[in-house]
Amino acid sequence: MTTDDQFAGVVKQRSQLGQAMQQVELAAAAPAAKGSWIPELTQSLRQLDIAFDQHIRDVQAPLGLLDRIVDRAPRLQRSVEASKAEHAAVAEMVKQAVLLTEADDAADRVDEVREATMAALVALARHRQKGADLIYDAYAIDIGGY
Repeated sequence: MTTDDQFAGVVKQRSQLGQAMQQVELAAAAPAAKGSWIPELTQSLRQLDIAFDQHIRDVQAPLGLLDRIVDRAPRLQRSVEASKAEHAAVAEMVKQAVLLTEADDAADRVDEVREATMAALVALARHRQKGADLIYDAYAIDIGGY
């Protein structure tokens, strides 16, 4: 198995997560007065929630990416544990943003909904950056900004 083959799934999953993030950003940036703003944002956040949950399952699976990183570079154990803890925190932020959009008074809480949404996106962007750094530290491979 070549290095490219080894990371093909990681790059694909990373790209899917990035696309889900872009959809949330587009939905959040739309005019809130537009009648479909809340439903469109809710839908995009739900898709992001699904994509991030899949990311967590994939990388934390037995013999998944995080286990392989520790096997290859035991010095990165703490960074891997921090990534796992971050997964829980970021997942909760996304879920809270979804819940805010699903609330009956969501249209009256536009600023709060946008703030929670953008905070989740920023946390996800930072997490993806740290993930790219972690892979580079273990394998000296740049998986790109997908």
